[in-house]
Amino acid sequence: MFVFRLLILLVLAYFFLLIIYMFFFRKRTERLKRSQEHPDQEQELVRCFHCQSYLPKTEAVSSHGYYFCQEECARRFVMLRNQEVSKVDNNGSSR
Repeated sequence: MFVFRLLILLVLAYFFLLIIYMFFFRKRTERLKRSQEHPDQEQELVRCFHCQSYLPKTEAVSSHGYYFCQEECARRFVMLRNQEVSKVDNNGSSR
């Protein structure tokens, strides 16, 4: 009878410790798994063609073969490029 009670006590203690371990160390193990899946790598930096600021390539907006820091810079670039093209066309036709 004593061995049976001791065995039950050991099983309960095991489950109690397992629950505590899972509660306190779960986030740590998830963090470790994520860091192993995606090790810190140097991110390639690109320069915004419009405002000349640097940012990670993964966050950049690619348009017309150039990188931009945001959609607004890409729109401004297209507007300025269209204005320059129209000036060249107007100057070329007046000569």
